[in-house]
Amino acid sequence: MKRLIITAFLALGSVAVLAGNISGRVICNGQPMNGVPVSDGITIVLTDKDGRYSIDSDKSDGSVFVITPSGYIARTVDGLRPGFWQPLYLPVEQEEIHDFVLEKENQSRYTMIMLADMHLTSDPARDDIRRFKTTVMPVIRREASAARGHVYTINLGDTSHEIYWGEFNFNESDALRLLQDLCYPTPMYSLMGNHDHDPSLVGEDVDRRAGWRERDCWGPGQYSVNIGSDHWIFLDNIFYINVEGKGKKAPGVKGDRSYKESLTEAQFAWLEQDLSLVDDDARIFICTHAPVLYSGRDNGLLMPRDQVQRLASLLEPFTHDATIFSGHIHRNDICDHPDFPRLHQRSLPATSGIMWATPTDWPMYSNEGSDAGIWIGEFAAGQEPVYRLETYLYGRKYFRFYDMNTVGEAYRASEGVKMQQELFSATRLDYGKKKWRNYVFLNYWGWEPGDTVEMLEKGKKLKVEATRYEDPSKNFAYELPRVMSPYKHSRKASKDNTFHMFVAKTSSPKTPVTVRIYGSDGKIKHEGVFSRPRAFDPSKPEAD
Repeated sequence: MKRLIITAFLALGSVAVLAGNISGRVICNGQPMNGVPVSDGITIVLTDKDGRYSIDSDKSDGSVFVITPSGYIARTVDGLRPGFWQPLYLPVEQEEIHDFVLEKENQSRYTMIMLADMHLTSDPARDDIRRFKTTVMPVIRREASAARGHVYTINLGDTSHEIYWGEFNFNESDALRLLQDLCYPTPMYSLMGNHDHDPSLVGEDVDRRAGWRERDCWGPGQYSVNIGSDHWIFLDNIFYINVEGKGKKAPGVKGDRSYKESLTEAQFAWLEQDLSLVDDDARIFICTHAPVLYSGRDNGLLMPRDQVQRLASLLEPFTHDATIFSGHIHRNDICDHPDFPRLHQRSLPATSGIMWATPTDWPMYSNEGSDAGIWIGEFAAGQEPVYRLETYLYGRKYFRFYDMNTVGEAYRASEGVKMQQELFSATRLDYGKKKWRNYVFLNYWGWEPGDTVEMLEKGKKLKVEATRYEDPSKNFAYELPRVMSPYKHSRKASKDNTFHMFVAKTSSPKTPVTVRIYGSDGKIKHEGVFSRPRAFDPSKPEAD
């Protein structure tokens, strides 16, 4: 009933603006499609019985797009980007005609490949283009070919890295061409990240102006699509500031590349219109670059509280809780918030690991020490989504076990650790100290709300503490090479927190430790027995 009432209202509204400056048709198999939402990013109208729409637009968002109905996808123009949007290039006073062609799909079951923070730069030191082709793409191709149902990709922003656009002559457009040349195997829905803005633009209205290249490549700053019984919303929650004359200097960079994680009033107004068209029993999935909820802050939020409250209020009428997918923080952070119990955050690790900055002949790690990889979501009508992490090296791997005795030996033997402690002894952990003897660490990056970790020695339960201690592999792979670098600005004084590190102290350096991880339903999700002493070699980690 809700959709019928709103549809009738908006259909009348579309008739009232038939003389608008943007118009066109939406068709499928040559036949007009009635009641399909079309938007300029500000206003949403519906097509009439002839499939026609008309919008009186200020063209400020720079594109017009169709909100594809369930069971349809917009025909791609290059095999990669669904053609649900078209750019607006003419002045406001000139009329434009934009037609859309939809194709039918069976979406009762589908798979979503989830990427974030690819940070493609063509930097020879990072060797990122080769590594993307040889490390990441094989996993994507494997998952796309093995999936049940149709397969799509969400790209959560930072496809490129703007500070290097001028230095290596590789920008957002080049990243798009790379994916096209590689014949990326699925349609890709993308959104803006902070590093996708043009850093050469400063001054008034810079947030909109600096996003021009990303929008030319990937489409509008806010849009939605219906897939199966699910409604997917894409929101650019990076408000670009880029204060002129400040920040790091690089070719083509005129400002400090600053930003804030927030939505605009116009985005909230559009979102309210969009949600008014969605059936109450649809599942809502929201994609943003920066997380809404975040374990790394004391208040558990990355966006302003009042905006999170507004978002939660807009989603309150729906039967199902909403899930938010984000990137930006370069780590696994699956979290809830007590004040917003119907919002569930899944922050993804960077597809690029630590922005391709670890040794090129080592395995790739994420910021919190997890094995780099991509999350896969499997969706089916009437069933709960199933999520799994596919790491590049070991496939479905969710944790790493450390014997801190052998970790301590590596720390004591490392010249990099000695320099690190000389520079930052007050802020960096030194696992070579006696206090860590006989401890075991478990970096469980697959942690979800409600999970519990149990460790046993000789059948006796150990006292397990949830901590935020830094992952030692990450320190060796990323921090210590920076410490040894002659460029002091690359050195980091503070440790990186791992939101899912579990530690226990054993009675002996040689006894094996049993690890059991339980889900919120009390069932064992993962179990393993780890012999000790256990080797520590971040250049060749064990599969666990």
